[in-house]
This record gives sequence, structure tokens and C-alpha cells, in this order.
Amino acid sequence: MTRESETRDMTTNPGLYRQLVHGIAALEQADDGAFRLSRVPLELLPALNDRVKLRAFSPAGAELRFRQTRGETIVRLRRMPDENPVFQPPAAVLAGVFHGDFQSRWQALEPGDTAIVIPPFRGDLAAMARARFRYHPELVRVVLPLFPEIRLVGIEGDCEAPRPGDAPVLRYLAYGSSITQGAYAPLGTGSYPAVVARLLGADPINLGFGGGAHLEPELASWIVARRDWAFATLEMGINMLGLEPAAFRARVRQFLAIFAADPLRRPVFCLDILPTGAEQDAAQCAAFRRIVAEEQAALQAAHVRLLDYGGGLQRLADLSDDLLHPSAHAFEDIGRHLAGQIAPYLTAGG
Repeated sequence: MTRESETRDMTTNPGLYRQLVHGIAALEQADDGAFRLSRVPLELLPALNDRVKLRAFSPAGAELRFRQTRGETIVRLRRMPDENPVFQPPAAVLAGVFHGDFQSRWQALEPGDTAIVIPPFRGDLAAMARARFRYHPELVRVVLPLFPEIRLVGIEGDCEAPRPGDAPVLRYLAYGSSITQGAYAPLGTGSYPAVVARLLGADPINLGFGGGAHLEPELASWIVARRDWAFATLEMGINMLGLEPAAFRARVRQFLAIFAADPLRRPVFCLDILPTGAEQDAAQCAAFRRIVAEEQAALQAAHVRLLDYGGGLQRLADLSDDLLHPSAHAFEDIGRHLAGQIAPYLTAGG
């Protein structure tokens, strides 16, 4: 197949959309003809909890990526009703358009269908390419929202799949709760995993699931079997405060043992529970933090380390009004705090 025919087929053959998504594990054509974008393989979902089954289809900042070859490109997205909204009434939902690292605009996604028209880029690509960048400026990135479910209706126009070198080889995978997914951050680039990735020159993979970080061993095994990440963070605890400490300890032990057995010994950084304003949970949060620290230490696996997570949230007023999730600005502080701790290990080779 010639480059020209590949370009033409890219926007007419749904089977090729898989080449245009980042942070998405599976595409499933729904009854409405649009494609559901799942961050977890469909065959794995039955083994996981109901919140993961729901939030796997929230993009969490996943991206559509392509190079334009000629003319404009139209990306058609469908915003679905949110079955478990973060905000009541539902808040604005925004998608971002970037040329490499360079922001072009944000576009609101109203309920139903939205067409994002991306004209041919007329900027100074030569000047942009001289900058130190993570993403090549000829790579168009449509950064999807953090919540709710967004479906891909189609992509129209002449474009092609990303080329080698268009995105960082270094990839960072973040597992966790709605805090990892980015609840209360307004933009797909605003979660703490996105901040960590930006500061460390990495490409983020967000596996945060609002209410769903239950530490299933099936999910851990799938993550370890993946070969597309170089380091990971694991947020553990906040979604399991209903468990007895002994039950939580058993889950942490089983979950971390799978990462400790990773034959590639990729750096894995354990996170516990951020400070919260819920006084009734203070004792259990403290107990769960101790459990995470004790289980990480008991592994005696040099590539599985514990980070100071709570130090990234410096004041109670950095929380949202539910006294649980960080406010939008606090994700930047948390990301910088974590990136500063991770960077020396990456520089040292893990």
C-alpha cells in the first residue's frame, strides 16, 4: 500500500483508527455506530469492579494523534451522558488541539456530537522544531477530556498515523483513583500524571478510575505484561476505606507482589492517600498509609519504592469542597512534587 493510499484509507477504514489513539487499549463499535474508547481490554473488564467498567470509557486525557497531509481534518466526537458525574450539575467538558507541544485551542464538547475542524497548520514549523519538544510539531494531538465517556464518531480528511520519533519513547503509567484520573482538573493536560509526564519528558498513560482503584490482581498482571511503559506510579487506599485493615493489607500485598515479580524490574513508585479533610476517616487513612509503607518495605524489591505523596498537597484549602479531591491548581503542585522524587531514579537508570 502506498503512502497516498494509506493516507486516504486512514479516514475511511475504521480498523485503522487504532493507529491514531494513545492511552486506549480497545475500540468497540457501539450500537450508535460510534466507537467506544476503552482504557482497559474488553476481555479484562468482567474481572474488574463496576467502577472500572464505567470509568474505563472515560478518556482521562487519552489522545487522538495524526499527521495532516493536505487540507483540513475534521474529528467528530460524541459526548455521552455521564452515568456517575463528578459535578452536579455536569460541568463543561473540553477537548484540546495541539501541534506537538504547542497548544492551538480548547473546544467545548456539548452533549451529543461535536465536530472539531482542524485547518492545515500555517505556523512556523521550522522555528517550532528547533525548540526542545516532547512531541513533533507536525503531530496533531487531540487531547480528550478526563470525564465523561467520549466516543469517536469519525475522522475525515487526509491524514496519516504518527511516525517514529513523533512522541517520547519514555512512557509513564499511572494507576489509581479519581484523583489519578484527574477529577476537578478542567483539562486533559491538568491531571498530576500529565504534569509528571511533562516535567520528565515522558508520554503519560492514565489508568485512574474514579472509585475503582480496588487493586485487582488481574489488572496488575495486565499492566506488568504490557511492554509500553518504563515507570509507573500506583495510588493505593482511598477507594478501599470501607475495608478492614487486614483485608486492605492482603490486597496491597498481592497487588505489589505482581509488580515485584516484573522480569524487566521497571521502576514502580507506591503512593498512599493524600491528606483529606474528612476527620472521621483520619484514623483509617493513617492505618492504610502504614500498611502501604510496611508492605512496600517487606517486598525487598529495589525497583518498587515508596514516594511521599501527601507532601504535594500543602494546605487544606488546596482541596476541593468535598475535602477529598485536590483543586485544579493543586494537581500541578502534586505533579511537581512527585516528578522531583522520581527524576533521580530515572537518571540513575532505575
